Amino acid sequence: MKMIKSIFRIMYCSIVVILSSCGGEQSPPEPEPSNDLPLKVTGTLPVNGEPCSDYEEVPSDDSMVLIAFNWNEAQFADNYELAVMEGTSEVFSNMYSNLEAQVELQRGKTYTWSVTAKNEFGETPGNSYSFTTPGMQVGNYAPYAAEINVEFNTNTMEMSVGWVGSDEDSDALVYDVKVWEDNNLLLEEVEYSLDVLEPIIFMNTWKYSVEVISKDTAGNFSISTYSVEAP
Repeated sequence: MKMIKSIFRIMYCSIVVILSSCGGEQSPPEPEPSNDLPLKVTGTLPVNGEPCSDYEEVPSDDSMVLIAFNWNEAQFADNYELAVMEGTSEVFSNMYSNLEAQVELQRGKTYTWSVTAKNEFGETPGNSYSFTTPGMQVGNYAPYAAEINVEFNTNTMEMSVGWVGSDEDSDALVYDVKVWEDNNLLLEEVEYSLDVLEPIIFMNTWKYSVEVISKDTAGNFSISTYSVEAP
């Protein structure tokens, strides 16, 4: 009888082990956070380098207009910070969770704007764009913010930096240009009359930033910035 009890006990333990190993489905592991920075925003409205055509009148103030701003959704972004500049002075800044905004600005002036994508892991600045609000301005217009282009040649390990500048008054422009390599100033040109730099040797995966200040003969100026990581 003791032997039979022992056999049953062994069988019971074996069944318990089998059921434990072949039991119900196990819960999948919790996904790890991505830690992804948001990608760069692309602005769509106002159109870069053009007089602004999408606006509303401000009934209480003839000197002001409501300008519409739009931008594309950036992957991993939770919020977007819109900044509007007049020269080096910030005239507007606000955070949005959507992809559009209206901003009240003065008539007949040239502004630059950019959108920074943000999430809990950090932020990614977008390119700067320029536009001119409708209306007559007394005096001379500031240049449009230059459109900066950076290209990398992995065969020669050279980086090409160029830009396109323009001015509402067709004034001749000169440029103050700075290039940073991982936040260290790499190159600087002052009162530069060309729209392209000599090729620059770059380092793989390093971050490069370019600033171009467009200046006209009346002393007006606008600022453009661009950042990119080398391949």
